[in-house]
Amino acid sequence: MNAPEKNVVRLALCLLVIGIIVRVLPWGLPSIESFEVGESFFVANEAPMAASRDSVAVDSLQMSKSDNRFEGEPKKERKSAKKVNLPVHINSASIDELCALNGVGPKLAEKILATRNALGPFKTPEDLQKVPGIGKKKMEKLLLGVIFD
Repeated sequence: MNAPEKNVVRLALCLLVIGIIVRVLPWGLPSIESFEVGESFFVANEAPMAASRDSVAVDSLQMSKSDNRFEGEPKKERKSAKKVNLPVHINSASIDELCALNGVGPKLAEKILATRNALGPFKTPEDLQKVPGIGKKKMEKLLLGVIFD
């Protein structure tokens, strides 16, 4: 072994010894034995108590072991993305449907709707280029997912 490898081994041994010392010796280091949820304070490995701040009762909450959630706590629901079938009819598409197209965000979708309302329905790809923010390259990307009625 060369000198740098010996230094790495020494460092690893030192870190191992320090880790064992910190783990074994009871120095009162901070540990994760208590945690705070909302307005109440719970201690791990104990039943939830009504030890609350600002007179907020927490008796109705029960810890569920299967999913680590409180049964009295409302579950957060994800917003499900609206499924859009491609290709999109450009003259009847909503903002959400237009946003599903490659390279179209909410602002460009609003511009497409404003142009469609002002100039009438799009009949050719050249009509789509009249929308501010759509150039030749962007139009080529859009044409793969667009149908003109």
